[in-house]
Amino acid sequence: MAKAKAKAKSSGAVESYLVAYNATSFLGWGYVLVQTVLYLMEHGSDLSGLFHRIGYPLIYIQTGAALEVVHSLLGLVRSGALTVLMQVYSRLLLVWGTLYAFDYPEIRASPALVLMIIAWSVTECVRYSHYALSLLDIEVPVLLYLRYTLFYVLYPAGVSGELLEMWAALPHAATIHPWYKAFLILNMVNYPPVLYKLYTHMIRQRRKILGGAGKPSEKANAAAKKKI
Repeated sequence: MAKAKAKAKSSGAVESYLVAYNATSFLGWGYVLVQTVLYLMEHGSDLSGLFHRIGYPLIYIQTGAALEVVHSLLGLVRSGALTVLMQVYSRLLLVWGTLYAFDYPEIRASPALVLMIIAWSVTECVRYSHYALSLLDIEVPVLLYLRYTLFYVLYPAGVSGELLEMWAALPHAATIHPWYKAFLILNMVNYPPVLYKLYTHMIRQRRKILGGAGKPSEKANAAAKKKI
């Protein structure tokens, strides 16, 4: 009896933590998205001040996602640690190894940066809000559908922005280390197989959660909650 109560208390604490984590992440990415849109509305194609507006919030909120690897390794969520690690690693390379490392307009004030930010922030706003609400047993079919559909467009868009950002960093890579350019190129070459793995993983998840017709099944939210 005592063990059962302790287990239930521990499970409740973990769920509360995950709700707080997902809600905080949603707010962070929502801030980045709103500030990016407002900047574009105010300044149009002049991207010279975009990084100063959202650069460091973007870096910090994305760095916080490294906790998801820990969540997976500790068994707090059922997502595969390798899949999570691949996603987090590539983004950390972008925010720290490219955006933070190189203060050049072709990197910090480029259309590729806008493409990357929009793709990332929309994806994460949908993902984190869906996860937080699912943990609270709140069903939002539209969010579920978007979570397992938008990736068809947002994954290629985000990857395109990421590759263009790294490509723009190549001429400056030697300022970090003589071998850093080769390191970036190696990561770029590795993108197609990793994208294929992540893309096909999401397609399988979509079929599992939404079914072949693309409509949420009766057990969809329960299955999605288990995946968190």
